[in-house]
Amino acid sequence: MKRIKKILKYVLIILAILVIIIIFPIFSYKKEVNDNPLPSYYKKGVYHMHSIFSDGKGTIEDITTAAASLNLDFAILTDHGEPNLKSSTSTTYLNNVLLIGGSEFSLHSGHLAAMGFNVPDYIFPPEPQEAINEVIHNKGVCFISHPFDDRIPWTDWDIQAFTGLEVLSSYSSARRISFFKLIAFPLQYALNSNYALVSTLKYPEENIKKWDSLNSLNSNLEHESGRYYGIYALDAHGKLPITEKFQLNFPSYKAMFEILTVYVKIDKELEKDPHQAAATIISSLRKGNFFNVIEAIAPANGFETLFIDNSGQQFEMGSVSDSSEGKLIILLPFQFQTDIIIKRNGMKYEQISNIQKKKLEIEVKGPGCYIIEVYVSNNKFNKLPWIMTNPFFIGVKESPSVPAEKDKIILKQLLINEKEFFKVEKNSRSEGVIMYETSDKDELITTFTFKLEKESPDEKDFWSALAVRKGFDFSNFKGFVFEARSDKKRRFWTEFRTGKQDEETWYRHSFLVNKEWNRFHIPFKKFHVIFGENKSPKLSDIVSIFFSINNANAYPGTIGRIDFKNVGLY
Repeated sequence: MKRIKKILKYVLIILAILVIIIIFPIFSYKKEVNDNPLPSYYKKGVYHMHSIFSDGKGTIEDITTAAASLNLDFAILTDHGEPNLKSSTSTTYLNNVLLIGGSEFSLHSGHLAAMGFNVPDYIFPPEPQEAINEVIHNKGVCFISHPFDDRIPWTDWDIQAFTGLEVLSSYSSARRISFFKLIAFPLQYALNSNYALVSTLKYPEENIKKWDSLNSLNSNLEHESGRYYGIYALDAHGKLPITEKFQLNFPSYKAMFEILTVYVKIDKELEKDPHQAAATIISSLRKGNFFNVIEAIAPANGFETLFIDNSGQQFEMGSVSDSSEGKLIILLPFQFQTDIIIKRNGMKYEQISNIQKKKLEIEVKGPGCYIIEVYVSNNKFNKLPWIMTNPFFIGVKESPSVPAEKDKIILKQLLINEKEFFKVEKNSRSEGVIMYETSDKDELITTFTFKLEKESPDEKDFWSALAVRKGFDFSNFKGFVFEARSDKKRRFWTEFRTGKQDEETWYRHSFLVNKEWNRFHIPFKKFHVIFGENKSPKLSDIVSIFFSINNANAYPGTIGRIDFKNVGLY
């Protein structure tokens, strides 16, 4: 009995020590005081959150109420979907907060968050570059979500023309915390949510290294799409899922909104019309004229930075200066000391510690991509970048881009005027009709009209397709080539299958068709496996070809037409 009591005593002592270890830092931590007002030309908001429109807990009313309680100006919604129609069309003023609608796409290469785009009446493609092109063409911006996440990383870095990437993601950081922190988190959150949430963050070394490399590689800036911007992302859901059926109702939206914020600089006051106001915020995001803040360390009201070249011309974040000499101006009107690190092309250019000055002027000599990181010197979290600016592209000259030389297309005709080449395949309630005509140039034009309908309200799949089921050997070719037009702007699929019936592998790629004739050449290496073993295609063993429209790129009730000519290989 005495032995049991002795063991119990030691256990209680150990537990008490653990509780002290968990609790003491919470009471020893305080947020730094910054009483500066936020200048009217800055708008403060939060980026990347989910609502009941996808897998979040709260409504847009809940989200804007939380944002309003913290005097935030805007909140950017990014519910899952391709696009999420409710989320993407939810832009409004609610509770005096500008809610900007958007979607987070699940693509072949990971997640891409997009906002500010005109929502098309078809589904976005799963190919990353195609999706990026769509967003940018439709006047939106897009950021790669949690690019080095353990579960859903981004895998395709051959893309270009996207807006930027999440350089700090609370989602990814939280997933990497130690077991001890995970156990301690609920108690710490209950006592001080700011401390608990910030303690899950780490310096995002991988993300920043990739960001630096993207901009450094493009420091000659032959075209505008070579500039990439970084953003702090919450990925707030208003809940913590434990299993598919069990969840904890924290961290709340308000608690998350207190952690990471985005300060967007605007050149005019926000309009009363929510869509015009959203376009103003999106315009600044597109130009990179914003900086990121770990708000739980301190508000950054009053911070400002710009580049002034030797002629006196001023440049905002994200902009390009021809001159490679001048000064970086940094305003630091704070009551606490800060540490500044200035990077050029990812390398440390200058570091100043324990600054109490309200204004810094840093001499710049030499071209490059310059980014400023600000740390709070004596804060518990002085290893985290409290403020992260977007780049200044200094001493670089933009020149007209030179189009890449396309592969010479040697066409091997597939149709050869065979009017029985294609057959229609569809689900029973959908429709599909093939018609043929000959153009003035004696070209065979295949016209396919279609209507898509579900089999039942609960049935997911529906389709209508042009199909060719016969054997082909494509091993001596790079890909498909064809010309197409449609009655309106739409997405279609081209698909081929290999292997025997019981062991088939299906490969698919999308293409965007307009009213005018356009030539498409789609390399086989760009096709993705959608069914069967994930392997490179055996091109000598093609068993079928399809051009289709279905539930993965269109909505029920879609009616339309597509014309083809010169279908072949190159």
